[in-house]
Amino acid sequence: MTRELSGICVIAVTPLDRKRKLDRQSLENLVDYYLQADVDGLLVLGEVSEVSKLSKDEQQEVVETAIGRVSGKVPVVVGISRESTDLVIDAAGWAKDLGASALMVAPPKNLKLGDGAIIDHYAAVGGAVDLPLVVQDEPESNHPIMSAELLARIFAKVPSARYLKLEDSPTPAKILKFRKLTNDGMRIFGGTHGRWFLWEIDSGSSGIMTASPTPEYLVGIWKACARGKREQAKQIYLYNQALTYFYPEMAVAVKKEVLVKRGVIRTALLKQPATEFGDLERRQLSEVLEWVEENVRESTGVAPLRWTGGPRRKR
Repeated sequence: MTRELSGICVIAVTPLDRKRKLDRQSLENLVDYYLQADVDGLLVLGEVSEVSKLSKDEQQEVVETAIGRVSGKVPVVVGISRESTDLVIDAAGWAKDLGASALMVAPPKNLKLGDGAIIDHYAAVGGAVDLPLVVQDEPESNHPIMSAELLARIFAKVPSARYLKLEDSPTPAKILKFRKLTNDGMRIFGGTHGRWFLWEIDSGSSGIMTASPTPEYLVGIWKACARGKREQAKQIYLYNQALTYFYPEMAVAVKKEVLVKRGVIRTALLKQPATEFGDLERRQLSEVLEWVEENVRESTGVAPLRWTGGPRRKR
């Protein structure tokens, strides 16, 4: 039986070698790093994974490598968003064959796509594969805006649509509205780099699905809230905002640069075309990262995660 998704489901970037090809060793390191942080799930082939710039072979290699390295310790969600229903169903098939725990699907990037077509898209995917679906609501990447009412209709019509990744900012009010429309029947996760995470928890989210090079802060916020220590969660959350808002138009580059600084991946290179950091941006990032790490440690006792490269945790 598939494990329920909840808590911190972190999205992995796609590490590249000097030739801008998949760096499998760095990806395995990244999986180990997230397991060391005590995350509750892993997601691969999201927007931040540069999925649209990866060939099908590269995508499958990412999935195979990640699932193999996780080795059943946490669920692995695979992003399969494509621009046609047939392509999504094809990706769903091979993702399932490779061992995916659930599948994340955003509607095609067509701002004029009608509600009926969106519902039909999810119904077709849900009918083609027997894995849970994560419905991704992310208008920032030119996907259609989906109202809470439309999302509730998808939930009602597609039994496998069991999770919602909500990124239509600001998210807290929409979470409350969707919960009311569905009578809390669908688990809701935040995203958007953790920018609304504390207040998403207050609004009843089941966790977050986002990319983070500092997963200890997301885990710290989630666990502090679970223990009733909201003030500690607030301190971590507010200090970490400096990092989540740093160069937001270069979010993938930021995350890769932090992971390089922490020794987890070997390069911060991106699939081209894309803008990468220079020496100026790296100096600025070092200043912000050091400030965040120091203040979170001093105010809450949560130390920066230092990847050991050692044994992965056991569940």
